[in-house]
Amino acid sequence: MKIRRILVLSALSLCALVVVSCKKSSTTGSSSGPTVTDIDGNVYHTVVIGTQTWMVENLKVKHYRNGDPITNGSGLDKLTADTAGMLYAYDNSAGNIGVYGWLYNWYAVADARSVAPIGWHVPSDADYTKLVANLGGNYLLANGDTMAGGEMKETGVAHWGSPTYPNIGATNISGWTGLPGGFYDPTQPLYSGLHNFGVWWTTTTLEGTNPLKEAYTMRLSCTEKSARRGVWMKTTAYSIRCLSDKSK
Repeated sequence: MKIRRILVLSALSLCALVVVSCKKSSTTGSSSGPTVTDIDGNVYHTVVIGTQTWMVENLKVKHYRNGDPITNGSGLDKLTADTAGMLYAYDNSAGNIGVYGWLYNWYAVADARSVAPIGWHVPSDADYTKLVANLGGNYLLANGDTMAGGEMKETGVAHWGSPTYPNIGATNISGWTGLPGGFYDPTQPLYSGLHNFGVWWTTTTLEGTNPLKEAYTMRLSCTEKSARRGVWMKTTAYSIRCLSDKSK
């Protein structure tokens, strides 16, 4: 009897290992992967979605990869330099950085000194197109993909919306855990959108009208489950997510 019981337990243990292995091989996200640390010591979790490896948190770094500081525009009354890389704390409050990260203008994104840790980069428009495709959607639809946005948003209303202004369609089954950091427009100046939407820069400059002044972004909103492609002025400050250089 003891021998039979041991055999049964061994079989059950083997089944459990098979189940765990199947879960780990899923194409949906899992944030239990390796972490990455930026030059300032901020630690980011990672998630694999399809063939890509993403940071789970918004970027919080204050220095370029070579150690040079990114100019802090928080508290400035107006735009001081059109093409200088800048970062901002939403509402000039350091308390917002821990959850939502810094807001960066596109010129910080495009700076050759790089805001991303070694082995990582700021994604292109094509990278976000592939992310949505990995989740079974089409990012290039006129009104945005109607499914992937919900799969990319953190669930609940701790950071998104409010109990009376719900976080529509959020499941976060991808593990991307999008957060609504809002934006800063230094030409106003105006902070807006915290808790309501998140916008993330791409490295891709718009082709066409004002190609030197506008670039593509990806947007998630608490009022819909779409992942929307957008075009915005490069002086505006948005969030950044980084992508591993090993992504395909």
